[in-house]
Amino acid sequence: MTRALLVTVGTGDMARLEESLFAPLRKSIEQGEWERVVLLPSQVTEQYAAELKAQVRGDWLDLRPLPEAGQENDADACFAHFDEVIAGLRTVGFGARDIVVDFTRGTKAMSAALVLAAIRHDLPTLRYLTGDRDARGMVKAGTERIFETSPAIATARKTLDLALQFVRRGNFAGAVALLDDDPNSWGWPPALAGAVPALLGMLQFYVAWDRLDYRTAAAIQYPDVAPLREWHDVWPTPAMAKWVTDLAAPATRDDRAAMGVRLRLLACDLLANGERRIRDRQFEDAMLRAYRVLELIGQGRLFGHGLDSACLPPDHSDVQALDHKLAKKGSAGFGKSRDGTLTAGRELVARLLKELRDALAKTLLSFDNQPQLPRIRARNVSVLIHGFEAVGPNDAQPLQRLYRALDALLVEDGGDVTKAALLVARCLDFSAHPG
Repeated sequence: MTRALLVTVGTGDMARLEESLFAPLRKSIEQGEWERVVLLPSQVTEQYAAELKAQVRGDWLDLRPLPEAGQENDADACFAHFDEVIAGLRTVGFGARDIVVDFTRGTKAMSAALVLAAIRHDLPTLRYLTGDRDARGMVKAGTERIFETSPAIATARKTLDLALQFVRRGNFAGAVALLDDDPNSWGWPPALAGAVPALLGMLQFYVAWDRLDYRTAAAIQYPDVAPLREWHDVWPTPAMAKWVTDLAAPATRDDRAAMGVRLRLLACDLLANGERRIRDRQFEDAMLRAYRVLELIGQGRLFGHGLDSACLPPDHSDVQALDHKLAKKGSAGFGKSRDGTLTAGRELVARLLKELRDALAKTLLSFDNQPQLPRIRARNVSVLIHGFEAVGPNDAQPLQRLYRALDALLVEDGGDVTKAALLVARCLDFSAHPG
């Protein structure tokens, strides 16, 4: 196994360098098999480190002194130097588990900086020398014992805190990537390692919901209560679980009334999803979701009249009336399916709703003609649809105005029921209501 030891070098007792400095350093070096030992002295103690190297006579022993005089009392400077040394070892093939740091000697700033650098690189083993103390509190020569410890609790908490930050910013996949491994192999304390499977279940639920894969999300199991206190405010509520379960329920297009209800839920969820895309500056995706929300509102209203835009009966009186008007104006008419039924796109659905004397038809027809809003129909030439470049705005404000208008339209369509639905759909944006 390729292993390395990093050791801070202090001054020791100037009158007893062999007993107070060299012998303890050699003891640490001798306990373990090392391919590389790196001595970390200050400018003051570099001469002692060089003398120890001469005593040991090993090409595998390197000196990496602090670059400037006086830095031994500057914790930031020490950290920067030690961090660079550890990174260098990682670059040439030493794994985190194969690097041990001994922070016994040196100033307090040096010791603290080496421990912090070790934690930053997830090194699992720290060591220091202890022993019997004299009247001055110094370890007595010859009584030194090597004590090894692990920063596992700090490392675990650091990783879990980072995962929680990802959740609060909506990066659920990033949180999964941090935790998606066997926690028992990390050397974490059992209480923290044991929480990881539950956290991963919750995260996978959010990942699937955020990508609109409701069936997968609804099938994922996770505990009712967060295993760690600080995760309680981002834990799925019963309302969130029911919301996803309702969206995952199989849709039967023949049940027109049920489809109308379902499409309202879906429109609310897509609106909230699009708001998160705006938050993350994914403007092109937000434009596509805005188009679909507007389209869903029209399709839902049409289902409320007992009609499906994907299979309209050609003998329906209002369908025939609209088809006649379109032909008279020379406008594009309905599409035709193989089974003889007719199809209608977003704008044609709005026109049919007008023919049906639907209360929302006028608003649906004029929605895309508001000068202060981005044109939703531009979605058709988006690079993600049929075009060759992005059509979304290059900043958030126009899209935020568009989404506020869509929010108002959804509420006009569904009233208080839609208001309640939007509250649940928006629960997934934890950045909007931080704990």
